[in-house]
Amino acid sequence: MTESDSSIRLFTEWLLEQQPALTDRILTAIWRDGIPTSPLATDPALSTVVRLETEMLVAQFLRGLGKRQQVPIQSHGARHLARLAALHGTPLEDVVSSYRIAHGVIQDFFFQAARESGIGSSCALRVLQFCCLQLLRQTESLIDLVTTEYADETEMIGSDENALRLQAVRSLLDEAGPAPELPGYDLSAEHVAVVAQGPTAATLAAFAHQCKDEAISVFTDRNVVWAWFSGSIGPADLHEAVAERAQRGCLGAGEPGKGLAGFRRSHREAQSAFRVCAWTGRRSARFADIEPEAIGLADVDATRALVRRRLGQLTGGSARHKSLRKTLEIYLASGQNARSAAFKLGLTERTVANRLQAARALLPPDTRLSSLELGLALRLLPLTAGRPHGAPGSVPLPSPVGRQ
Repeated sequence: MTESDSSIRLFTEWLLEQQPALTDRILTAIWRDGIPTSPLATDPALSTVVRLETEMLVAQFLRGLGKRQQVPIQSHGARHLARLAALHGTPLEDVVSSYRIAHGVIQDFFFQAARESGIGSSCALRVLQFCCLQLLRQTESLIDLVTTEYADETEMIGSDENALRLQAVRSLLDEAGPAPELPGYDLSAEHVAVVAQGPTAATLAAFAHQCKDEAISVFTDRNVVWAWFSGSIGPADLHEAVAERAQRGCLGAGEPGKGLAGFRRSHREAQSAFRVCAWTGRRSARFADIEPEAIGLADVDATRALVRRRLGQLTGGSARHKSLRKTLEIYLASGQNARSAAFKLGLTERTVANRLQAARALLPPDTRLSSLELGLALRLLPLTAGRPHGAPGSVPLPSPVGRQ
């Protein structure tokens, strides 16, 4: 192995170890500066797709660098995202701009790797020259690829029933424009909106089809469905008919809302419920049951500060800390009744009292166990773990911006 080969290996090994952080930087920059108002950034189910495809594309490129692969990869993920962008009306220039943004982020990361990977200053320039040249070739190749895919998808949209229905739904959700009608669906009724991903999405679409005129559904990606139900179909019915039947996947449901305003509001609530599921790993959630978590995810840094301030040392990750938190949660949920809490936990009142005393010792001084903020901090603690459930990075899914 030559000195250059050894340096490339060390360089790419460092990059692959730091890949989650690199993916996060790329997505943060793209969501902020490239496609901030696109559903690919604002919808939690679609942004999860973007995150996973981006992670796979970055990993594929970095592994190719390690093998000194000089032919640009032909990414199926990039094709997928280009078609998704076209389907959701994201301008092609914004898609191209996103790849330029990613190029800049990765190039900056290369220079960081040159300083921190231990390749030595004598080889750093040659390694950077090789990697930056390969990055430029890859970026230009991907831009050509996604431009072609985007054009092909745009041409197909006009003749695809699902794409036309999605355009109508998106027009309804856009509060700025005139509201079109949805043939066969009563917009003046009371609606419950649902967002689903994975096998749950297919189950949701099938159930909506069974409900005929009382439902409308649309595939916003091959494994993501938005749906609305009217009439007598409520959130509890949807949970039983969809979430309990599907083996895997994720579902968020909004609260009932009447008319066009309710159609829009319930959809925003379903997106928020889905966001909580994606972050915490829950299979399904109804917005009414996770409102504090939805608010907490709007500013994760503020949520972490609140949890640290209110729980102090009780935030520890040991089995003992978890047991004390569970006891405190049940105690607060039982109206601060130790006997009731002991019954629910299957413990004696003395054991519950001892655990509460131990928990109090770990809380900040002067904390009152009756504090509303204490109960909120216990509830929001799972949001502070640092990354969306099952996602590669440490940044949250982007919060909705602009009109929904």
